[in-house]
Amino acid sequence: MAVRQALLGVKGVVDAEVWYDDKRANVEYDPETVEVAALVLAIDGAGFAGAVMAVKDDSDGGAGS
Repeated sequence: MAVRQALLGVKGVVDAEVWYDDKRANVEYDPETVEVAALVLAIDGAGFAGAVMAVKDDSDGGAGS
């Protein structure tokens, strides 16, 4: 819950799903408002090690995730 709340507290984050067992999170965000580095910092700030595994560009009408 801590990581999800930390991510949702970042301006520009629309939604976040976290799977602690898999050590993964899926974050839907507005790339014009927030940079990926801010998401990693939020995860680190929650006491977990954050790293980017992949960035999906939904520039055809959706937000980045």
